[in-house]
Amino acid sequence: MDQNFLFRGFTDIFKVSIDKELCNLQKLIYLNTKNYLIKHKESITLEEKVNLNFKEIPAEKEWSYLMETVNNSDELKNLINSEGIKFAFNKIFKNPIPFEISTFRARFPNQQRVIYNWHQDEGTWFLSKNKNHLNKFPATLWLSINGATKEDSIQLVKFSHNEKLYDHKFIKEQGYFSIGKKKNINSDKIFTVETNSSECFIFHPLILHRSVPVTKISLRPRYTVDIRYYDKGFQPSFKTDFSFNIKRLIKKCYNI
Repeated sequence: MDQNFLFRGFTDIFKVSIDKELCNLQKLIYLNTKNYLIKHKESITLEEKVNLNFKEIPAEKEWSYLMETVNNSDELKNLINSEGIKFAFNKIFKNPIPFEISTFRARFPNQQRVIYNWHQDEGTWFLSKNKNHLNKFPATLWLSINGATKEDSIQLVKFSHNEKLYDHKFIKEQGYFSIGKKKNINSDKIFTVETNSSECFIFHPLILHRSVPVTKISLRPRYTVDIRYYDKGFQPSFKTDFSFNIKRLIKKCYNI
């Protein structure tokens, strides 16, 4: 198992071999956004096309349509289940199994729903009523489709997976994606991710992470995929915040 995944909470950034699958996904994204992009030549590469700026800030419905189209596409399914992705997960798991939820994400300018506060991925499943989501502890491979900069990427808190599962607050249109403002984050341990397209890293289900906060509006979109696999032999030992445990007990007892 990758030692950085266990020690620091996430692997180094590496390039994954999914050229065909990535190309097909980039093509799908471009075909569904080309009318919103600045004027450009058709002869430029797909990688250049998915890095073009929008003419203006797109409407909410355009973001929703792209998310639905890509997340229900064969192109995304083929990428998630590709040999290149399976090989990448073999860096940390002996027997990687696809988790039920892997998601394409489009960070559009001025789209607040895609900006997530500090949270742990395990916190998003902890109160789920779906038994297929519980106690699986999937690791997340954060795959960059068109590159990510310090202004539009994500941040992780090194070693935070060794603390505990915090009480997560429900955020409208997001889910249990915030530990609130009570937790003090050590700024010296924050790592801001920068990637090129087709680069990725894998992080622990208990690592604290968030979207980089918006400081200025950029018309360049950022496209990523959260790909999750688990291993039945990977059962991290950790404590859970008392109030979060109470929430889970109430949901179980009253079936809510």
